[in-house]
Amino acid sequence: MIKRYASAGLTMALLMLFIFGCKVGPNYKQPDIPTGDQYRFAETSDSASFADTTWTYVFRDTILQQLIRQGLEYNFDLLMTIERVNQARAAFKNVRADLWPSLGASGAAAYNKSQSPAGGTVEYHDFNVTANLSWELDIWGKLRRAKESALADLLAQEAYRQSVYITLIANIASGYFNLVEYQDELQITRYNVIIREEALSLVKFKMMAGTVSGLVVAQAEAELASIKTQVPLFEKAVGMQENALRLLVGQLPGEVITGDSIINQINPSVIPEAGIPAQLITRRPDIIQAEQTLISANAQIGVARASMLPTLSISADLGYSTLGAGMIASTVGNLVAPIFSFGKLKANLRKAQAYHEEMLLNYQKTIYTAIGEVSNGMLSIEKQRVIVEENNLLVAAAQTSFDLSNQLFNAGYASYLDVINAQRRLYEAQIQLSLAQTDDLLGFVNLYLALGGGWK
Repeated sequence: MIKRYASAGLTMALLMLFIFGCKVGPNYKQPDIPTGDQYRFAETSDSASFADTTWTYVFRDTILQQLIRQGLEYNFDLLMTIERVNQARAAFKNVRADLWPSLGASGAAAYNKSQSPAGGTVEYHDFNVTANLSWELDIWGKLRRAKESALADLLAQEAYRQSVYITLIANIASGYFNLVEYQDELQITRYNVIIREEALSLVKFKMMAGTVSGLVVAQAEAELASIKTQVPLFEKAVGMQENALRLLVGQLPGEVITGDSIINQINPSVIPEAGIPAQLITRRPDIIQAEQTLISANAQIGVARASMLPTLSISADLGYSTLGAGMIASTVGNLVAPIFSFGKLKANLRKAQAYHEEMLLNYQKTIYTAIGEVSNGMLSIEKQRVIVEENNLLVAAAQTSFDLSNQLFNAGYASYLDVINAQRRLYEAQIQLSLAQTDDLLGFVNLYLALGGGWK
């Protein structure tokens, strides 16, 4: 009876040691990284943020919305990140299982027949089954620190998946806007081809009437040939952009039908407000990932320190044999203490500490990079609006110049070279306006991405 109570007391003591054992190594504390109260180039420090707006409200083109939905379901990179999360989840469960006892069972059957000294035979059968319990007691918290590290790795992979998620939305939107731009530039170029064809017909008629020379006809033919060389370039750009966009949504190369024009892509009621920098720490997935990596590195210091201390494990066997003793039971305790390893354990600890310092710097750099990207995004949107307005004025002025040069040429007060120059300036102004409008859209996309919008 006394032995039974002693055994039960030892078991309870070991269990309490497992539950309440200390954890060596530093406990994680979120670093205090200064972020400032306001983004540079932001007009206010209001907490309202553009990132709180869902992407379905930001992008008003229904075809673009459908492409984004397809990408979120079929994009290869996003699907691969989901599998990486699954791998990290399995690794966490594997490490967590080390905290608990492992139970196994084995069985054996034997048959033996031999001659006895008396000339007869001796025959026996034996069957035994044994259950084995093994358990490493986490007295220093090594296994619990490993669990902390594995959980942080899992959360880091989940944050990376979220980062790929919002990057995919941004890439699909940017790719779609670029496609709309190329189609717009192709349309502008084809329209200019028609204008030059009409101009060539006109100067040929004038040459037949004797009012212009063959030089004017040659100039018109050269100008038409020059603008025609731009058509296949934009057709190639359109086709390649369509293929790239379809790859993003997990489809084979093919045509992409577009919807609204460039100026109607962004919801006009969306205001690009940045909010405050501190919000990025909990909103941007790459910052969340960097912090979880830092948490994992911090826990690995505890693992390295605990590896320098003694390890206590117990194993117990309980079995039954049909031959001999019947019930078989044994219990073994094993205490292993590192004594001399030529500095290997200390080196592992220094390595873990150095990696932690590297991840701390990476965390700070990630935050500062994010704040810089938001600041650049605010500046880009502000200045790009001015560029679009100036390009609109430029197109209007170039159109007026072209119209007047045509009138003066037909009246005999200007040379055809003036008409050609006006045509070129108008075409270049139209192309520049298309580029500026697209850059304005991309500024919205980049700011939305920089703020970490679209995944919550």
